[in-house]
Amino acid sequence: MIKVNLLRDQTSRVRKSMPTRIISGRGLIVAAIFVLLAGAMGGWWYYLDLQVERLIQERDQLRIEDARLQSLKKQIAEYDRLKRLREGRIQIIEKLKAFQTGPVELLNHVIQCIPRDGTLWLSVLDQKGDRIQIKGSTLRGEAIPDFMTSLSATGFFKSVDLESIISDQAASNFSLVCMTTKQLPPE
Repeated sequence: MIKVNLLRDQTSRVRKSMPTRIISGRGLIVAAIFVLLAGAMGGWWYYLDLQVERLIQERDQLRIEDARLQSLKKQIAEYDRLKRLREGRIQIIEKLKAFQTGPVELLNHVIQCIPRDGTLWLSVLDQKGDRIQIKGSTLRGEAIPDFMTSLSATGFFKSVDLESIISDQAASNFSLVCMTTKQLPPE
């Protein structure tokens, strides 16, 4: 029978030597350069990533501002269109006002002279040549002289005369005869 001792022999311990690595100076320099380059590339990558984020945020803000400015531009164009439309209307009105003659001009002067408080009503406005007859009624008798003064002040009438006045308890009916400074064509 053969006996085999599978356990190590305790008596003879031999120390094994580990192989020592020999690092050369060149290898150390190359490794240091590699580490420095990797650090520089990492720092550069981080810097560029921050710049990209900042530029993306700035781009988004500029797009929002551009949309706002486009909206304002559309509003300005709309206001300009409305302004031109109103100016055209005003020019037409001014042109019509400058060319109005005859009965239209007469009515404008008479309407401007009627008191705004609603105490005087006109019932007849008759024109024959340069003679105009105005008939109406009023609740206040003192409104008639004010109306006559207003008619004289327009410069359209050379004379404004009271033809008749009939007063009763409720109202006063009056009739005026006016002569115009312009010869108006008949209606």
